[in-house]
Amino acid sequence: KHRSSWELQYMVRLDADDSVLKYSYEPVAIDYLSNKRTGKIRKYLPDFIVEYVDGHKELVEVKPKRRLKNYKVKKKLEAAAIWCEENGMVLVIVTDEEFV
Repeated sequence: KHRSSWELQYMVRLDADDSVLKYSYEPVAIDYLSNKRTGKIRKYLPDFIVEYVDGHKELVEVKPKRRLKNYKVKKKLEAAAIWCEENGMVLVIVTDEEFV
């Protein structure tokens, strides 16, 4: 299951990586503040959690580099970074440049 060709390419890469123990697609929903004025909270579904043989885990978002400056994307990634700190993970952003 995937929503983009880049996500599919990343899954193929994970499948071929011997250091990857397992991964899951859109495994968590992270709350983020969508609108400061109204206090609206929305859910953000990061693309992957990857667990490695050595025990460390990464929360991975696959995103076109041009979209990283988008205000909404920035808010989601800020919430993801906080979530990672609270859950002992590292946030990794994989951009389309890695698939060229």
